[in-house]
Amino acid sequence: MIEDVLPPGDVPPEEIQWANKIVCEAFSDMFRSIIGPIASKKMLTRDMTKEEVVDLVSSSGYTILKELRYDHPTADILISAGISLGDDIGDGVATMMVLLGELVRNGFELRAMGVHQNTISRGYNMALDHVLDVLDDICIEFSEIRENRILRDVARTALKKSDYWSEDALAEVVVEAIKRISDSCGNGADGAGEELLIDVDDVLIEAKSGGAVKETRLLDGVLIDREVLDDLPTEMENARIALLDFPIEHWEPERTTGRKAPKEEFVRKRSKAGETLGALGFTLKIRDPNAIKAFYEKRRELFEDMIKPIIASGANVVCCRWGIDDEAIDLFRDNGIMAMKRVKFTDLQRLERATGAKIVKKSDELSEDKLGYAGKVVQRDLSGVKYVFFEDCPHKKACAILIRGVSNRVLEGIVGEVRSALNAVARCVEDPRVIPGGGAVEVECAVRLRKYARSIPRKEQFAIEAFADALESIPNAIAKNCGMDMIDTITALRAAHASGKKYAGISAVEGEIVDDVFERGIVDPLVVKEQAFIAATEGAIQMIRIEDLHIAKSEVEKEAEDIEAKIAGRTKEWIMKERRAKLRAHRKIKRGRLKY
Repeated sequence: MIEDVLPPGDVPPEEIQWANKIVCEAFSDMFRSIIGPIASKKMLTRDMTKEEVVDLVSSSGYTILKELRYDHPTADILISAGISLGDDIGDGVATMMVLLGELVRNGFELRAMGVHQNTISRGYNMALDHVLDVLDDICIEFSEIRENRILRDVARTALKKSDYWSEDALAEVVVEAIKRISDSCGNGADGAGEELLIDVDDVLIEAKSGGAVKETRLLDGVLIDREVLDDLPTEMENARIALLDFPIEHWEPERTTGRKAPKEEFVRKRSKAGETLGALGFTLKIRDPNAIKAFYEKRRELFEDMIKPIIASGANVVCCRWGIDDEAIDLFRDNGIMAMKRVKFTDLQRLERATGAKIVKKSDELSEDKLGYAGKVVQRDLSGVKYVFFEDCPHKKACAILIRGVSNRVLEGIVGEVRSALNAVARCVEDPRVIPGGGAVEVECAVRLRKYARSIPRKEQFAIEAFADALESIPNAIAKNCGMDMIDTITALRAAHASGKKYAGISAVEGEIVDDVFERGIVDPLVVKEQAFIAATEGAIQMIRIEDLHIAKSEVEKEAEDIEAKIAGRTKEWIMKERRAKLRAHRKIKRGRLKY
């Protein structure tokens, strides 16, 4: 990290450009080894202590990118671009990072030869336009008859091969999950002609260790990993659901006597789910011992007044984000109401979308029109863990994927791959056009780009050829990762595509070149590849255009120049040390990546 202010001219622009090139190449080399179905994995670790070692093992580019720590402005730009692609598309992050690094490397080589950066930018844009035309030419729009097979192939291609799971079984689960939620998105009777948009977050991924991967299954309805409270009904037909975002609890005031009783004996200890003052927060002083009985009677009356609107609304299933007191459970039991406490807010939002209920923040705001509906709510035991299922929801055909694994290490790898496969299949359902995988599309684009470059009588020809060379880094990475010879592989692929075999590519599992990767089920969604190429090209042009670096005066310096800071002896180094300590505390990793 650069700590000192560098006036313009102290660092030559060439050195800044060289540093940007090195950063881009480092990112490209980092993600190159996770390209392809037989790819390596990355371990990210920090904050190692004697009690635990917090680490992440994954081969998902999007997952890895979100965990990286960086201290360089260029790295910030690259990571932001990759995360933006991952948020919008959900797949293709590794391809984008590798291609971006190669484009920057080749662009700086052209600059060293004397080609102006604007010429390189124009050439890259011309190459990108031609590549997009090639993608439209070689893509295949599959029919409804072939839909299931193509979607399974897309999911299987997105899933990395592993010894822990069967790609075919997981692909079936992924495809079925996307088809269930897509049936209620835009193509219904009321949504005919509307653009189909699928929100992958509607598929809940729940990961639990302690089982075999073959126990992974698709579950119908919305899944909540909470138990029904004591002695309340565990099954409810024609459920009317209330979603509450307030605690159904007494507020226990701090009490002291003449002896100054210890606080631990009286003050109720709240859950760590969130800070709350309770539903009936108040402060009072009791000087007459005889008033204690009246106080408790009035407190119970106020508490029942808070419960009555919930019961009067007609709800028979209550999902509360906060705690529920035993007195409330007794009232719910008397009225035959099923209740769950400490429900995660994300689960409340998912239930709101699926059931049509509205999240309520005060008891007096709850009414019948804010209740949701589900055909059945039932608690089930799955592999020793209790879950609550909301089935037959009217607004969305919700579903959940329960992933089992022996340990968290196995689960971390599976969850990232399943998430990538869900996004790939969702994009394919939205736009039913696919292109060949296995490096076939990159080699075909490179062959056509070189032919196109020879028709350009200007210096942009060099940039277009450099773009073609960068595209071939993808099949080179696939070949290297599966143990094939890179030179023999790329020359054989060039010859095959030059002879008209535009679908020739690499079957990494078999470790050989095939004439038609479609026949082997190696396919990618067109939109994923398009967006990866566009993002890589835009990022590379931005990096090549950067000429110099000027560091503005930081907040640390402004604070150090303050007269009070000087009197207190708080120097710039001392203030930076304080801020770094706070930043490390804020960035501390905790378990929970399984929700990616």
